[in-house]
Amino acid sequence: MSADTADTLRGRFLEAMSRAANSIYIVTTDGPAGRGGVTVTAFSSVSADVTEPRLLICLNHESSTAQLIRANGAFCVNLLGAQHEHISERFAGRIGKGEDRFAEGSWLPAASGLLRLEDALASYDCRVSEQSLVGTHHVLFGAVQEVVLGADALPLLHNRRGYGQVAEG
Repeated sequence: MSADTADTLRGRFLEAMSRAANSIYIVTTDGPAGRGGVTVTAFSSVSADVTEPRLLICLNHESSTAQLIRANGAFCVNLLGAQHEHISERFAGRIGKGEDRFAEGSWLPAASGLLRLEDALASYDCRVSEQSLVGTHHVLFGAVQEVVLGADALPLLHNRRGYGQVAEG
């Protein structure tokens, strides 16, 4: 980290956030506006105590997938396992673009028709229930329509700007 970065609140915030270990997800969408997908770590449960459980994701406002989700009104969140690092890279835009992102992995239709990763640890099929623009990011709330549980395995993690895994102990 450069001295410039450490000297600003934003820089310290980003460095502090990089020290957190977060699970990695691929978020997909499909519909009249088109198909897309992106790798995210900004995901959280909001409430299970409503008719349709709620979760949220945060996507940069310049993300083409964010625009597609907002237009399609639906998204599917796929929790990645330790074996999915390459797919994470693909959906982060480092390998392939657009439809090419779906060239790797086995993708099945969820109940809504959205694509879900067949061997994801869990998949959440959602319709957009609320949304807000906060700074440079869209916060998109999903009303969960279906949950598919996959293998009970270790998640792929993002920490210190790289990949990691939970240590079994």
